[in-house]
Amino acid sequence: MNNSSKNQGNPMKIGKYSIINQVGRGSTSSVYLSYDPYYRRDVAIKLYNADSADEEKSKNIRNMFLSEAHIIGRLQHPNILPIYDAGEEGGCCYVVAEHIHGARTLNVYCNLDNLLPIENVVELIYKCAKALHYAHCRGVIHRDIKPSNLMLTQDNDVRIIDFGIALVSGSDAPVIDGIAGSPSYMSPEQIQSDSVTSKSDLYSLGVVMYELLTGQRPFRGQSLSQLMHNIVFSAPSEVRALRPEVSAMLESVVHKMLQKEPNKRYANGAELAAELTRVHQQLRAVASDLDLQERFALLRELSFFHDFSHHEIMELLRAGYWQNYAAGEEIIKQGEIDNRFYVVVSGQALVIKNGVQVGYLQEGACFGEAGYVRGAKRQATVRALTDFTVLKVSSALLEQTSAACQLRFNKVFLQHLIGRLHTSTGSNS
Repeated sequence: MNNSSKNQGNPMKIGKYSIINQVGRGSTSSVYLSYDPYYRRDVAIKLYNADSADEEKSKNIRNMFLSEAHIIGRLQHPNILPIYDAGEEGGCCYVVAEHIHGARTLNVYCNLDNLLPIENVVELIYKCAKALHYAHCRGVIHRDIKPSNLMLTQDNDVRIIDFGIALVSGSDAPVIDGIAGSPSYMSPEQIQSDSVTSKSDLYSLGVVMYELLTGQRPFRGQSLSQLMHNIVFSAPSEVRALRPEVSAMLESVVHKMLQKEPNKRYANGAELAAELTRVHQQLRAVASDLDLQERFALLRELSFFHDFSHHEIMELLRAGYWQNYAAGEEIIKQGEIDNRFYVVVSGQALVIKNGVQVGYLQEGACFGEAGYVRGAKRQATVRALTDFTVLKVSSALLEQTSAACQLRFNKVFLQHLIGRLHTSTGSNS
């Protein structure tokens, strides 16, 4: 590694790769956006922090590097982040992988206020199951499947990343023995330091799916020991108790993925993917094209969508969540943090601030401007006055739509907001 020139403590060059800037840092490595001068492309370089004073930690970090280095060229799947190169220079180990601009991990969608539509979750887990089956057939067990190791691209595709603690058959790379991985996503056999197989990855994928569907992990604990005990011995809350719109068929799939005994889970990722295909077909049958067209027709009539193209409205329908409220129910609550935008499809609602009515909303209106500011709290409560239907779109999901759709939505939303501010004061929600 060339350290002759530094930029705020970061290397200017690693091997042949020019460093642009640091984009991430963890306990074992730092990630840099870099440039490959030979292929003329941006790449992501993971530089392992091997300078730990802890001899055992340094050994494990080197083993993680060797594990990833040994899968170069072995895994070439559209849903697995490709590793291009690996090397050592000046005592530093690094791995070079594809850089995906604008990508985010699935951690973003594990929050109750930012859940993906169920159909999207099924599609993402299906792709992960197929990718894991591909890896398993080539002798690679990931061992650390979790939301932060599943990356979502700008076009809503998924990549499995970080094979640092993977088991690679036929490799002479040493492995990290004992408990390795992220405790909340470990299978019971990992917790108990038993033999780890491909079914352990499918269990961990089940934990991810549970969290994406419900906004919480199936097993929690006030301490690590309590968490591990619950993973081995406790049953999770039923998915449908936490999210009633999940079908019984999909709940059954998650239940099988989370079986304590490996032989009671799906035999492999291909079998899981086949079952998810059947779930997806069921979802499509329930949310038929007719239903989608009916909702499209309702939105097309609203003033908010007059300037939107057919395609842009369909994008928002697929990215958003359609929800009905009864009279008296609160749609948003003052003081809550919520990054969603709302468009009123039908009904009327009151805007209440500090217990005083300050505004009124009806079909075609929009609210939720706090979604433009990360971590901002709602400044008012919106309560349904009649039966009330809204289209909810989170800021994160809006970013996954086309640039044209985002620009149109932001322009119209802000126009409505300015118009409301002209006629009323203190009604920000």
